[in-house]
Amino acid sequence: MDNIFIVKSPLQIINSLEAIEYFKLNHNILVIIHDNDAQNTTQMNSLTSMYNWKKIIILESIKKFKFFRDVSFIKKLSKEQYNYMFLSNITSIHKLLLANIKRKKTFYIDDGIETISRYNNQFLPNKLNNYRVKQLRYLLTGLKIHIKDNINLFTYFDLKDFRTSKVIKNDLNHFKKKYLVDTKIDEHIYILGQPLVSLNFLKEEDYFKYLDYIISAYDNNIIYIPHRTEIISDRLKSYISDKFEIKDLHMPIELYFLQNNIYPSHIIGFITTAFFTLKKLYSKSNFSYIYISNNKILKNKKAIMDTYSMIETLNINKIKVDEEDEKN
Repeated sequence: MDNIFIVKSPLQIINSLEAIEYFKLNHNILVIIHDNDAQNTTQMNSLTSMYNWKKIIILESIKKFKFFRDVSFIKKLSKEQYNYMFLSNITSIHKLLLANIKRKKTFYIDDGIETISRYNNQFLPNKLNNYRVKQLRYLLTGLKIHIKDNINLFTYFDLKDFRTSKVIKNDLNHFKKKYLVDTKIDEHIYILGQPLVSLNFLKEEDYFKYLDYIISAYDNNIIYIPHRTEIISDRLKSYISDKFEIKDLHMPIELYFLQNNIYPSHIIGFITTAFFTLKKLYSKSNFSYIYISNNKILKNKKAIMDTYSMIETLNINKIKVDEEDEKN
């Protein structure tokens, strides 16, 4: 019996490969749902070649006739029965897949710190069956919209079983065994950038104030790794010097280190899932996170504070920049 993986990002493919190894799965079908992000698409296409999939199905990003395309696609998949189904994201099409695809077991895999919010706000209170009026139109096509089965988690995060659902820890053991050999210590400071400004989580002047602090606080040369959705602005480019390099990887940071036999000595970031993945891979590295004070966060303050609580379970260094933080 086949297993089916529905993915939308490079990290989801990495976690799918880990799941294949952990659960010892064969006959695996990959469904890639593309968005309009060219770099995201490039990274995903590259990662698909790391495994010999039984079949790869591509859903391109479209605007016209998307409703009819999705209905046809789900009806086609619903004709078969699957052993495992893995997915991340809970968009309209994901809910339809959960409601209509016949399978024995379902697992939600990580795609960043969104797992924490999903766990607290949807899985625990059992709110997956909240619908928008627009979704009712699928009933007219013969599709179901009610999700009945339990969703288990395959995750990096230290979460607990809930109701009859299981939480299984993803320790990235497959990638450790495959790549963590003959690695060399890299003494650069790696800063993991994030699109906090473009997503309106943080003012531009505050983001670069934090960046200025890091540059002045360390003597080591710095390599800045922009997030795949981050805009590399002229202001960011102005930092380029003998001490500061911007390296646009075109691949997940985890894979870059592994494939280049790099063992990073120090990694600094803001609010990033990479702490959880890289900490599992590079336990001897120094990790630091830049704490953004509550009054600097422009939106989703509770979610960010919840994420800080999870980051602190990793026992990594907290960098305080704002003076008011010293009073906390």
